[in-house]
Amino acid sequence: MCKLGDIIVVKSFKGEDGAQLPNHSFIVVDDTHDNIKGLDYDFVAPIMSSFKDQEHKSKILSYDVNKEITNNDIKGNFKLRKESYVKTNKLYYFDKKKIDYFVLARVNDDFLDELMKIILSLDEEDRLSIITTNIKSELEEV
Repeated sequence: MCKLGDIIVVKSFKGEDGAQLPNHSFIVVDDTHDNIKGLDYDFVAPIMSSFKDQEHKSKILSYDVNKEITNNDIKGNFKLRKESYVKTNKLYYFDKKKIDYFVLARVNDDFLDELMKIILSLDEEDRLSIITTNIKSELEEV
């Protein structure tokens, strides 16, 4: 069971365009049961990604919607294998009953606070992408 601040790996999920994607990490920023547009969900998480090289890192971090995450931001013994970042403007909505996931680690409180402040600011500026492709039923997609 995932909770606020957990880094999870979702084994298979739908991207923004509905395409099925394998194994990706997310950080849980909301773990309450609710609904959006009439669709039930029980957690919300922005997606994580990794930098390809230093040039890619510089380009990605030049956008204020991307937040770097380092091993110092993670509690416990888990270590990132690659330099990574969080796409704070893309919030994926999930239903735990419809996906296969596991908890990998947990971010520290300071990182989670910073992440939440960025997300709230982006929301106030109407700059969040709300991605509900993982909570829609098969009938709704036809």
